[in-house]
Amino acid sequence: MSESIELKFREELLSRYEKCSKYLIPKDAYFQMIEDIRRASERKNAKSRHEYYLMSKYEVLQCGNVEKIIKTRQTLGSTRVYYVSIEDTFDIVKRAHVATGRSWQSRHNDKELQVKYDNIQRDTIELFKSLCLECQKKRKRPMTKGVVVKPIPSTEFSSRGQVDLIDMQSMSCRTFKWIMVFQDHLTKFCVLRPLTSKRAAEVAFQLADIFLLLGAPVILQSDNGSEFTARIITELRSLWPELSIVHGKPRHPQSQGSVERANGDIKDMLVAWMADNNSTDWATGIKFVQFSKNSVYHAGIKRSPYAAMFGVNARVGLTSTSLPQEIISCLQSEQDLITMLQQQETDANEPESEAEADVNEPEREPPKAEMNESEQEPEPLSQHQRNLDQLHNNISS
Repeated sequence: MSESIELKFREELLSRYEKCSKYLIPKDAYFQMIEDIRRASERKNAKSRHEYYLMSKYEVLQCGNVEKIIKTRQTLGSTRVYYVSIEDTFDIVKRAHVATGRSWQSRHNDKELQVKYDNIQRDTIELFKSLCLECQKKRKRPMTKGVVVKPIPSTEFSSRGQVDLIDMQSMSCRTFKWIMVFQDHLTKFCVLRPLTSKRAAEVAFQLADIFLLLGAPVILQSDNGSEFTARIITELRSLWPELSIVHGKPRHPQSQGSVERANGDIKDMLVAWMADNNSTDWATGIKFVQFSKNSVYHAGIKRSPYAAMFGVNARVGLTSTSLPQEIISCLQSEQDLITMLQQQETDANEPESEAEADVNEPEREPPKAEMNESEQEPEPLSQHQRNLDQLHNNISS
C-alpha cells in the first residue's frame, strides 16, 4: 500500500514539473545542477550569466560521496537550507509527517519542514496528506461540538494537573487495558502510562512516579468525577505522606469536548504508530506517542508542550539537525561528525566568491591575495574551532 501511495505521489509531482519547473527538480536534473555549479565555481575566466546565477543562488555540500544542493549562505554560520529531488521528496515528507503523529492540522510543523527544504512547498505537503490513509481516517472522525467554555486558568507550572483514563479493553495488550493521561494545565505537557486496571491505587502509583520526577501539582483535576480523584489523592498520601494536594471541581459537562478531542488525538496517533510499525504493542507505542504529542506545536500556547516545559524544542539526535539523512546514515562516532564538519568548512572556504570578485575587479587581486595570507587566514580557523567546541558541548550535554 505504501509503495502505491509513493508511486502516485511521484507521478503527480512529475506531472506538476512538466507544467511548471520553478520548484520541483527531477533527480537527473538535480545531478546536472550539481555538475553545473561545480564547473562554474572552478572556472577562473569570465562566466556566463547562467553560471553567475547558479553561484549566487546555490552551493554544493559534500560529505564523502554524498552531494547535496543547498541555498547560498550569507555567512558560514547560517543555517543550511536544502534542495531535494522529486524522487527524495516522499521519504522526507513522510518522516516529518510521522514524527508529528500524522497530525493533518499541524501547519506550524509543516512550516518548519519548509524552512529546512527550500523547494518543498505547501501544496506538496498537502498532496502527501491527501494520499495518507491515516489522515483520511482522522478527517472522517466526528468532532465533539458544544458551547465554548472559558478554560480553567493556570499561572505557573504544576499549579494544576489533569488525569484521565482511555479505555483500551477492546484491544488489550498483554495485561494492560487502560491508558492513563496526565497533563499539566499550563504547558500542556502530557505523560502516558499503561494500566492493568482503573483502580485508584494503580493510578496513584503511576502519578507518584510522575510527581517525584516533575513535581506534584497543587490541584488535581479529573473528568472521571471528584470521588475518583479523592480516592487517588488518598492513595497518593499513603505512598507519600508529605504530599498535600486537593482535588478540583468537576469540569462543566459542556467543556468535556476538549478532553475528548485530546484523548482522541492520542488514540489516533497510537493507531498510526501501530500501522507504521506493524505492531499491536500499544503499551510500547504510547512512549513514542507521548514524545510526538509533546513535540507538536500547540496553538493554545503558541509553541510545543516540550518547548514550554524545557525552553527548547525536542531533539531526535542528529535527525533534528540540518544534515540530510544520507549524511546522517554515514556517521557512527563523534570523530566521524567532526571530520564531516571539517570537510564542509573546507569546502565553504574555497575561494568561489574571490574568483567572481577577481573577474569584476581584476586590479584589486594582489591586495586580496596578500590580505588572505597575512590577516584573514587565522580568522576562519578560529571561527571553525569555536564551531567544533560548540558542537562538542552540544553532544556532551
